[in-house]
Amino acid sequence: MADPVLVADIGGTNVRFAIAERHHGVIAIRDAQTLHARDFKTIRDAAAAFLTGVDVKPVRGCFAAAGPVIVNEVEFTNSNWTLRAAEVAGPLGLAEFRIVNDFYALAVGAAHLGDGAFISVKEGKRMETAPQLILGPGTGLGQALIVPTGATRRVVATEGGHVSFAAQTEDELDVKKIIARDYRRVSVERLLSGGGLVNIYRALCEMRNVNNTPLQPDQITAAAAAGNDAIAVRTVNMFCEILGRVAGDAVLSTGARGGVILGGGILPKIQEAFLKSAFATCFVDKERMSDYIGAVPVKMIVDEGAALIGAAAVLDDES
Repeated sequence: MADPVLVADIGGTNVRFAIAERHHGVIAIRDAQTLHARDFKTIRDAAAAFLTGVDVKPVRGCFAAAGPVIVNEVEFTNSNWTLRAAEVAGPLGLAEFRIVNDFYALAVGAAHLGDGAFISVKEGKRMETAPQLILGPGTGLGQALIVPTGATRRVVATEGGHVSFAAQTEDELDVKKIIARDYRRVSVERLLSGGGLVNIYRALCEMRNVNNTPLQPDQITAAAAAGNDAIAVRTVNMFCEILGRVAGDAVLSTGARGGVILGGGILPKIQEAFLKSAFATCFVDKERMSDYIGAVPVKMIVDEGAALIGAAAVLDDES
């Protein structure tokens, strides 16, 4: 890209803006700033506030959004915001503007991230001709596929986070029953997300006859890390175990033997507990299909600017 580009990573709680530039073939971001969705009536207002603090006036932009993109519009699954290209591009002076799913951006951007942007979760040998799966928990549970097509590749955004949750243990069955009181259908996102951590914690408190002091997701993970709340520790462990099973199931469903890339905002915050958890064991535990899953490598993105780099890459790679 010869010009600076306005990029954004829009979740249900926060939006992160930055300016992206390409130097010697490498995409870099600068002036990154995180704003709270609750502080702005519209995404356009938030973007305008960000632009007042930077020294460039970009004419191109790409926003990665946590929701399905339909005709360049997004009705957010976990936010009251609506994103419409026509309501953003003109007022912000953007001659070229794209909206993509946030995990679509992560998938496109994966090829532009250096080795230092990842850590290994499970070793394996990827099948070069098979799809790669990218998924991860944040405000919701995002998922996309990277499909090789000869010398190129195609990214397919999915809504795999909304498949039904299949409990595997007695505790998981009890947790699901409690969550089902509030939701007609319990999807995996009801457990594998920020709200999912709250749901699991609340259910475990009830199962153990412990008074549930309402906690936010970051309070639960902080208590688990400190080791001073046994239910918070079990919540995080169950979260990681379920994620392992869900990721393994997704590999079976999509044939993603090209590897799994984990993203989202939660895992980097619980990195130590996650790497010690039974994620990998649960990922592989597929009975007669365990050998099929066993060779699949899993790595995790630890670069918080990955979706922003991906949004910039969308404009270059697909223009």
